[in-house]
Amino acid sequence: MTLTNMIFKTVNRQQSLTVHRCASKPHTACSILLLSLLSLSACSDSSDDTGSNQSTINQTDNTLQSGGAVDGVTDANDTAQNNVQNEQQNAGETQNSADGSDGSDADGSDADGSDADGSSTNNNDQTDATDGSDTNAGNAVNSDTSQLGETEPVVLTPLPQPPLSAAPAAIDEPIGISGPVSTVTEYFVVRDPGPKLPKDTTGDFTDADFDAGPLPDVVITPANVDPTINRAPYFDNLTNQTVFAGSELNLLLRPVDPDGNIPGMFPEALPEGAQLIDNFNGTKTLRWRPLQPDVGILSFTIKAVDHDEPAYRTQSTILIKVVMPSDPSTIVNIAPVVNTVRDYTVQVNDPVVIEIKGSDANGTIPTLEVFNQPPGATLVPHPIEPDFVVLRFIPRTTGLITLTVVATDAINPDSTGSTTINIDVRPAADFVHEGSTLRALATARGLRLGYASVKDFYYRPDGALYARTAANEFNFVSPENSLKWSVLNPLPGRYRWASADNLVNFARVKGMEVHGHTLIWHRQLPKWITFSSVDTRETHMREYIDRVLKRYSDRVPVWDVVNESFEDNGEYRNSVWFEAMGERYIEIAFRQAKQSAPNARLLYNEYDVSWFGPKADAMFRMLQKQKDLGTPIDGVGFQMHIFSAFDQFDEVEANFQKAAELDLDIYITELDVSIGDGGTLEQQAEVYRRVLNICLKQPRCKGLQTWGFTDQYSWRRQYKPLLLDESYQVKPAYTALQQRLSEN
Repeated sequence: MTLTNMIFKTVNRQQSLTVHRCASKPHTACSILLLSLLSLSACSDSSDDTGSNQSTINQTDNTLQSGGAVDGVTDANDTAQNNVQNEQQNAGETQNSADGSDGSDADGSDADGSDADGSSTNNNDQTDATDGSDTNAGNAVNSDTSQLGETEPVVLTPLPQPPLSAAPAAIDEPIGISGPVSTVTEYFVVRDPGPKLPKDTTGDFTDADFDAGPLPDVVITPANVDPTINRAPYFDNLTNQTVFAGSELNLLLRPVDPDGNIPGMFPEALPEGAQLIDNFNGTKTLRWRPLQPDVGILSFTIKAVDHDEPAYRTQSTILIKVVMPSDPSTIVNIAPVVNTVRDYTVQVNDPVVIEIKGSDANGTIPTLEVFNQPPGATLVPHPIEPDFVVLRFIPRTTGLITLTVVATDAINPDSTGSTTINIDVRPAADFVHEGSTLRALATARGLRLGYASVKDFYYRPDGALYARTAANEFNFVSPENSLKWSVLNPLPGRYRWASADNLVNFARVKGMEVHGHTLIWHRQLPKWITFSSVDTRETHMREYIDRVLKRYSDRVPVWDVVNESFEDNGEYRNSVWFEAMGERYIEIAFRQAKQSAPNARLLYNEYDVSWFGPKADAMFRMLQKQKDLGTPIDGVGFQMHIFSAFDQFDEVEANFQKAAELDLDIYITELDVSIGDGGTLEQQAEVYRRVLNICLKQPRCKGLQTWGFTDQYSWRRQYKPLLLDESYQVKPAYTALQQRLSEN
């Protein structure tokens, strides 16, 4: 079971606030909690005439910021829940943003919302408890920036020896893949060594946390609310809960408005399998029957919403302890399921690989059988994941292949679940595009034209078609997730290199340049970093940069060093890095990157800065300051997750020119154009054309990358934002780029 490691997270346009539990070890979350408390506005009504004795933390705020797609979901049910949460967060901004942007941290997820088909492309799932604490905490080194003037550059101190966390070792070096488990036939594919790494328990809740009672409430107070007049809503008698696995928890959620109105409510997330029942009297009931995998302690956060001002909210978090009953046989045995595999299009005579997962809510591993297998198919156990099997075959004729998969319960053989998988096999001629390829046209102009690659595409049914299309159409590639910290370095001193190694090797074989994304970001961090002590983070950051860049320095010439440092209002994001080093963390990261990879081109990457606004203004001020300090920043990555109604092209052109005047190269790093309500494919194509045109007119624009290339794997799949459709057929957007690249 994955236990919640954070109490809550509130991300907003003015600042980010994360309050963690205060762990018993001094180097974990206490410093985070204290710093967060100090940064909050003390605007609460200190009188307690409501009958509630829960302590509160107050935050002054205006709006909530949308979240972004994130990695780490490994089955269809989890993916659906993750996508629903992201869509709920994004809904207001994606529909209402005047500039067509979704305003979200877009570049988090494996393009299909992680592994929606149940594939086990992330081998970092963890099973056994371990301590994620700093290895040699006393060895941390910090740059002395407190005495530096505004115009004085940071001088890096040498990295510690021995290191703060253990350096990569032979135990984590990828090993060759054996057996029929991938679609690759042209080069050597590796995988991470097994067994799976142990679970990082840093920040997990303990019995002591549970016994201490509910966590402090958080009151989010908009600037236009006077809490002495309009008092914050809260939940009545909300306490920690204990429930036996197999028993039903019915928790009454009663929000109270001290001013006599009826507040609304919504949960941050529901436990898997739980329901929120409306009682039609202003209350709701959390109904949940936990099972064996749920044993442990998890958090549940619910928000009370003010009747008059919806942005005025109180977050309440309780802990739920699930324990095994004395007689485990009393727990109901749930039938297993086969994780959904979406429909795929493949090319005849290409190898097809399908990773199929059987899930059992009781925690056992069902037996999987596949019926109607094509001639010559093989079905083998997954080399690392015990609940997966790998089906591989080469279709020799065109047409629809329908497979039936049955999962049989490990305890009761009469208990089964099933699903069907559809594979549309098409002739090679269906994937031949008229005219020159985008790659040929872009290369002739000296333009890097690229895409972001889905993680471990060679384990996907259409992996061969995906790889062939990418190599034909692009000369530049970024990994969507393979180089994120949580993927590469999930535990102190432990590394998972295989996904990144394979993508770099694919690019080498196909003559493509690699754009490394991303080194330092506030998201997709492992728990041991999130909960690290503040005074160790600079060393952790620098060691990580040094290790990653030295491994890939001769194969990855372009890097996003720092990603998304600003809130939408132009303030620095209160990330774990800003908390530890202030704005100097950007300079420190770039200086370390230059030291570790002297020949690399180093970029700052940001979203919603291609057009005018406080965020773009703040970024340009930062870049000017870094240039004045002599910080080795070579360019800016402009993320452009926009809609087909986008029309701020003059602002894009002007902001690109601002970057050029700072002597910085320009890369359009994450372009996709979603089709909003009433939008058309032709409008989408025109936006793509005009963005490319701006790049071609600007001498410092060195590259343009789309965030994926087929709608099949887009993180915004429902908006069909990319150049090819789900079946790899060209859209007008592709043709628009092709035509513009053909012109002078």
